[in-house]
Amino acid sequence: MDYPLRLCAAALQGLLNRDGTRVFIDYGIYDDPAARRTNEVFLDDDLWYGKYRDLLGYQDRNNQEYYREAHDLQFKRSSLDRLIRDNLDSLNGYIVWDPAMEDTANIALMLCAQKNLLPVTPQLEPWIQQFGLPLAENLTGRWKDRVDLYQWAFKTLFPRCDQQRIACIEPGWQRPEFVDYIIQNRIFTYSLNSAHKGLGSTILLALAFGPPLLREILFALRLDFPLRWFALALMGLQDAEVKLSNRIQRKIRSDSFPTIFGWHTKRDDELAFMMQLSANGMRLVPSHIAGNFSFHSQVKPLGVDPQPALAAPALDPQGIYLTFTLSDGDQLMMMNGAELGNWRSPARGKVPVNWECQPLLIEIAPALLERYQRTATSNDCLIAGPSGAGYVVPPLMPNLVVYLHETAYICQQADIHVITSYVADPPRRVLRQLARHHSDLVGYLCGYAVVSRAPQTLIRDIPLIANESPLVSEIALCAEELLSTIKNRLTRVNSTPRFIGVHLFAYRTTIEDIVKFVDQLDIPNLHVVRGDVFLTLAREAMRRQKNGS
Repeated sequence: MDYPLRLCAAALQGLLNRDGTRVFIDYGIYDDPAARRTNEVFLDDDLWYGKYRDLLGYQDRNNQEYYREAHDLQFKRSSLDRLIRDNLDSLNGYIVWDPAMEDTANIALMLCAQKNLLPVTPQLEPWIQQFGLPLAENLTGRWKDRVDLYQWAFKTLFPRCDQQRIACIEPGWQRPEFVDYIIQNRIFTYSLNSAHKGLGSTILLALAFGPPLLREILFALRLDFPLRWFALALMGLQDAEVKLSNRIQRKIRSDSFPTIFGWHTKRDDELAFMMQLSANGMRLVPSHIAGNFSFHSQVKPLGVDPQPALAAPALDPQGIYLTFTLSDGDQLMMMNGAELGNWRSPARGKVPVNWECQPLLIEIAPALLERYQRTATSNDCLIAGPSGAGYVVPPLMPNLVVYLHETAYICQQADIHVITSYVADPPRRVLRQLARHHSDLVGYLCGYAVVSRAPQTLIRDIPLIANESPLVSEIALCAEELLSTIKNRLTRVNSTPRFIGVHLFAYRTTIEDIVKFVDQLDIPNLHVVRGDVFLTLAREAMRRQKNGS
């Protein structure tokens, strides 16, 4: 199907799945290059066809097969036309959105969720009219620009939406996969800039990643709070879209924690998006091309016992301890697609690996999280992606304590005991906050990449170990190049015990790459371990160092 029909199908799926596991969509395989890019290309054709296509496979069919076998769900094939005809009693009409102003698609989706409508373009009206559905509303020619459109939506539609969650969906990417969940849960949806390049964004960048001494001073004096407010206000004064998106994000109130789904827009980037929403006190659940979550959310878990804690071996005083983490598992797309297919690889289980996952699946899609828990080997360690229950930049969070309290609760429910924190070297005040709200947490592996330094510290008996690899300049290296830099670091070790965390970009490195690399290592006293064992032994080593033993 083309995009307008896929959008209509996803909307219908969301409406019907309010009543249970009724509609499951097979999105096929992602050979279309547009499906594998946003403002950057994550998997070019060489990587896709040479490494990932067979690994990922037909992810929706794989999930369908699991539900058939493990949950005894029965499926029968259908078409969009048949689904509409069979469910006319659940529909009140259709709404026309304007392809010439793509953001009207988001308005249409919210109205569909609130009034049980189907979204179509003017070109699709003859097709939808064959079902006898009446026209409920026509959105063409109603707004002069994006700000005008979303101001109207915020005033008119937001009061009838979920007040605790919002979504940022870029219509220009034409990816309908997450639309079903938005419709199912009546989530307010927009697409607005998150930053204006200038002084405001520079201030936020400095608070998150600036010179360490400067950040320590600012955070010790609590100047981060007024600077954060000033930066957001300044960006809002310079850009009407940023001003409105600030207003929308600050409106969200939650019994747990304010949440935004989706991804950034075509007019900004991931870092700008993350800095704004973190500074506004929100967490992101990355949802780009995450299909069938209205279905996943309705599948009841079977019930599994918590994994027994893996006993750590005795600390080797001459040991070099190495732990590998595969990145980006906090993305719902990664959870839906078996970690880009790596979870289904025959190489999994051969060496210890940490798998970033989204602990909020315990609420969003508990049976999907349970699938990982049920099939994990003793070498698989599920850990929370950055920076806990939802993606945030910790130094920019004005309500970090509340977020960490919620993270401790969610991770306990999800049986997750290790967390990746996004920034490798946050200010000391942030480190103390991370360590304070730990529940039964083993510790933190800090950093998506190293910007300036990679400290290792013990606070309140909680180890916070910065990943030493990759450097920020090494993130996009191919697997072979990056793993060779790690080997060089291992051979330069001059004091022991030594703890080296490696955070691998999942769009470049696979579980098979890790296994091949480990098999080739011949370094005395080298131990490749899971993250929980790594942190437990690091804590023991730092205790001994502190006590002078």
